[in-house]
Amino acid sequence: MKLRTYTLRYLIVALLAVIALWASLFYMVILDEVYDNIDDGLKNSKILITREAYANESILETREFGINQFKVEPLPKGPLYDFSDKFMSGFEYMEYDDDNEPFRYLETVFNDAHGNPYKLTIRASIVEEDELLEDLMTALIALYFMLVISIALLNHIILRKVWKSFYILLYRLKNFKLGSGVKFKAPDSPVTEFKNLGKELEQVLQRNETVFTSQKQFIENASHELQTPLAISLNKLELILENNNLNEEQATEISKISDTLNRLVRLNKSLLMLSRIENKQFEEEEDINYNTLVSEITEEFKDFADYKEVNLTTINAAQLHFTMNKGLATTLLNNLLKNAITHTKAGGSVEIIIDKNRLTFLNNGDTPLDKDRIFDRFFRSTLNEQSTGLGLAIVQSIASVYNLTAEYEFNQKHIFRIIFP
Repeated sequence: MKLRTYTLRYLIVALLAVIALWASLFYMVILDEVYDNIDDGLKNSKILITREAYANESILETREFGINQFKVEPLPKGPLYDFSDKFMSGFEYMEYDDDNEPFRYLETVFNDAHGNPYKLTIRASIVEEDELLEDLMTALIALYFMLVISIALLNHIILRKVWKSFYILLYRLKNFKLGSGVKFKAPDSPVTEFKNLGKELEQVLQRNETVFTSQKQFIENASHELQTPLAISLNKLELILENNNLNEEQATEISKISDTLNRLVRLNKSLLMLSRIENKQFEEEEDINYNTLVSEITEEFKDFADYKEVNLTTINAAQLHFTMNKGLATTLLNNLLKNAITHTKAGGSVEIIIDKNRLTFLNNGDTPLDKDRIFDRFFRSTLNEQSTGLGLAIVQSIASVYNLTAEYEFNQKHIFRIIFP
């Protein structure tokens, strides 16, 4: 999820909660203000009516609500009355709406010019609370959507500009490769945090580049220095073996030494390849047709399979294409196929199934392997001294570089599977 989308999601939820709270408070404040204004109007009407009653006693005969929206009722003399104002709310039928509508009432007691007590009731129509709430909710929902849309647009425009240097930095970092010889350069940014981040990345990557170059040179030099004495030793051993003066026991021992040195040569080459793979030194990439490549490699291994009396079968269930280094693709298939043929008994079979995004190797076997360690370096499931224990580790390393998934399972057969993204 992108940063602006992630931010907007929380912002929308926060806005919804804030607007709901604000709407409730706003509704109560507005309703209280409406009642307060109506009550002030009723108080003013009371002053005018009582004043008029002193001048015009006919007003005292108003027994029902009419055009003037008040009524006067006589009270018996004698008791002490409460002359304070009392406010209440109620409903009355209105012809226009053909429904009961809310009203606000003021009740009070006053004396006429002769000291006779009267009860004065004044009414005023007020806004319906349910209609007010409905209108307020409609307005707030419209406001909410306008705010969300506005914030989304502003978020897209403003944050896109603010974070531009960060995305450039991210893009350069994604495309930066150690050992390429190109120095990482952070983009200029007006934002201090992004500027500091760029500087720190430049320093970190520069240190990594130095360490990487030193490590690469050491591995290459060590590999080269090992290859030369190993090759010389093997040549000398071959010359000694050609000497007819050796007895059978000496020839056997020298042959064992030669086998050990040959294994050391393969081990050295495998470790060098592992290092080059993990350091991503295989940069050239192309679209690989695995159907064609598998066909070529099985043809190369046909003699080896015949020698081992193993039947090779390829099933092209679909076309499989993937962009990667061809040398690594070849190594991946070579190691898997060689591993399958080597560990299949005479008379067994090796089956290769090619799907749209999956490559599966199946070979006969009696006991399952340790699936947690099968791809570890130097792990060997047999006592074969010729095995370096690095073949499947190289497969795992290649898979990691290209985000492939290498799996193993046992279901009456050994199943090695490479899943492509």
